Amino acid sequence: MIIDVSNTLGRHRFKPEIKAEELLKEMDKNHIDMAVIHCYGESMDNESVYRAVTGHPDRFIGLYTVNPWSTDSAGELEEALKEKGFKGLYMDPVRHGYMLCEREVFYPLLDVCRKHQAPVWCYGAAEVFSNPVFFEQIAEDYPDVNIIMGRMGLQYDNASAVVVGKRHKNVFLETSSSMDFNTLRAMKTAGIDQVLLGTGTPDAGFYELELVKVRKAAVNFPDGEEKVLWKNAARIFRIGEVD
Repeated sequence: MIIDVSNTLGRHRFKPEIKAEELLKEMDKNHIDMAVIHCYGESMDNESVYRAVTGHPDRFIGLYTVNPWSTDSAGELEEALKEKGFKGLYMDPVRHGYMLCEREVFYPLLDVCRKHQAPVWCYGAAEVFSNPVFFEQIAEDYPDVNIIMGRMGLQYDNASAVVVGKRHKNVFLETSSSMDFNTLRAMKTAGIDQVLLGTGTPDAGFYELELVKVRKAAVNFPDGEEKVLWKNAARIFRIGEVD
């Protein structure tokens, strides 16, 4: 069983459209059982994600992308989680122009996630909008909301990312675009239960490369592959019965 928690799908103004059928072919080729999908933050193409999840509910888990600056962003998210089958929130502070220390902007969205026990996937790289250190206060304010730190600081601030993951058991580190040694450091420092396979396919990575990297690190831990490749994600997204 493999669950990948970072995949892009849908339209983009300048890049080729990523279609569900194309992603499924790559998933089958690489033995990916389920993929967590979201649209590009620039395009807000939630409709393509909705169609993919509706058409293939056993293969796709949909995250709803919201621009918190919109007039009724919390209402949009509420409807998506309650009526459209989306399982979580996708946040992209860089594309939507807010900092993770501007909590009044996006905390209403986290209130909705708390209400529906829905996880949050948030881009967390080493720059002013979404630096990993900002996740600490969010995790403290929402201890009952599972927060996936996408890219886990990239290469520049992985050290901060893994410390936040170690301190807060509701912060999970997603591995896409990380170097081999940073992936291993995340597992050693934050713990094997806090790390999730994410490949960023096809926009930020590829299944083949990311799977090799994660497996290489995970074999150093008891039940490491099983937990990172699917069990941790299954628990967060409430897929079946997980010990």
